[in-house]
Formats: sequence, structure tokens, C-alpha cells
Amino acid sequence: MRKFLWINPVASEMYASPTVRSQLVKNGFELVSCSQDHIAYVKGKYRLSIEKSLRCVADMRCPMAVSYIKEQYTDSHLEYPDIEPILIHCARELQKRLEGKGDLYITTPCASLRDLGNSLELAGVKFYTWNEFAKQQGLLLQKRTLEASPIPPGFFVEYGTKAKVLDSKGKIDRYFSSMSQTPGEKILELLYCSGGCHNGDGI
Repeated sequence: MRKFLWINPVASEMYASPTVRSQLVKNGFELVSCSQDHIAYVKGKYRLSIEKSLRCVADMRCPMAVSYIKEQYTDSHLEYPDIEPILIHCARELQKRLEGKGDLYITTPCASLRDLGNSLELAGVKFYTWNEFAKQQGLLLQKRTLEASPIPPGFFVEYGTKAKVLDSKGKIDRYFSSMSQTPGEKILELLYCSGGCHNGDGI
């Protein structure tokens, strides 16, 4: 049975050195990548949601942030669109392309994305945090510290002042505790980990 592996962009920047890639090949993995522009596709879905909504739209790319807000701030003024994270769109593309050819392993930068992925029960697909996968495979790792995430805050920059960036738990708490919504806000960019996914619990 063939084994296919997709390394998320954050883990790839931090850990996927030629040495690590060589170890993976020795362990029988075939590294795969997406061919579709999921970033543009997801941005398009948000654009439509923002145009239709009479409320401020929540960024759904970070399951941890969304779950936290729903649990802690039940009177939230947000609208939660049915838009999956980019990582999930990538997994669906690869699953469709590789179905029946072998097992597909998807690495995530955090446990919340791992759990979301596995909850979908995609045939032949298993989600792991990068740390879990590396430990399971006995990889010899050398971490590259990143000053900024490969997927930095600013996903909705085209909306200017109509987009609010809350890129940490602390910023989320301050925003909802004071209900400091600015008139005309259309989208809240939400990241639970400070500064981005390079600080996720899975990498």
C-alpha cells in the first residue's frame, strides 16, 4: 500500500529540510502537494458571505478560535459562515486525486485542525499534528524558528478598516469583553495562537 504525505506550509517551513525529506522517503512516503489555488477559492467564498451578511462575519480558518468564542461569548454578534479552513480544502483535493491509490497522511500545525479533519472521516485520510507524525515516524528534527508565520495575519487586508485582526487569545478576549466593535466592520480575522499558526500546539 502506497503512503502519501502532505506537509502543511508551517511545518514545511520549520522542519522540512532535505534531511527530513530523505528520512520520509526512506520510511516509504511519497510527498504530495496541491495543484488548485485554495487560497483564492476560500477568499472568494468569504467575499460572497460578506456581501450577503447584515452582520460581521467570523473567519472560520482557525477552529480553536471559533470554538473558544462560541463557548466564552455566547452573545457574539458574529455570523459563522459554513466555510472550511484552507487545509481542509487541500485535504479534499488530495483525497479525491489519490483515492484508491493508497493512504493519505495530512499534517496539521495544531490539534484543533487535526480533530476537525479526522471528524470528517474522509476515506483513506488520516490527520496528525506535525509533532505526532514526526514522533510516530522517528524523524530526527532540527527546528527552524520563524519570526513570522508563512500564513501571516492579513488574510482580509483588501477590506481595510472593515476587517479587524484578532491574532491571539488575548486580543480575542479584549475585543469581546469590551465589545469594541467598530461601525462598518465586515469581517473578524481570528487566530487563537499569537501571531499565527507557527505558534500552534502541533509544531
